[in-house]
Amino acid sequence: MSLRHRLVSCRPDELTPGSVCVVDVEDRRIAVFNVDGELVAIDDRCAHKGGSLAEGMVRNGIVTCPQHWWRYDLRTGRRVASDEVAQQTYAVAVVDGVVEVEVPALAPAGSMRDFLLRHAAEWNAAHRPAEAP
Repeated sequence: MSLRHRLVSCRPDELTPGSVCVVDVEDRRIAVFNVDGELVAIDDRCAHKGGSLAEGMVRNGIVTCPQHWWRYDLRTGRRVASDEVAQQTYAVAVVDGVVEVEVPALAPAGSMRDFLLRHAAEWNAAHRPAEAP
């Protein structure tokens, strides 16, 4: 399930090319960038050390984290030079003069018991002896 959030703190006229607006939605910090006239939204916290991507330098649709220089493609969320790391991206639209970001609902947190049972089952499956032919 996805929710559309109206970001009253981000107005389209404030998001000129090259600018960014940061908002908190559902316990997430999201940065909305204007990349050459296209609005894109991405998690604001760098996957490496949690630096604010909104404070990073943007060039050619790539943002560089100001803490340790990890670079992300703002349109895809993928880390440059690594297919294994990606930031969450969000759909953005301007509706009736207001910026809206589509944010998937967070999965409900499971209990510690559920976590431990799942982990034990995965461990058992990985370490089960092979059956004799």
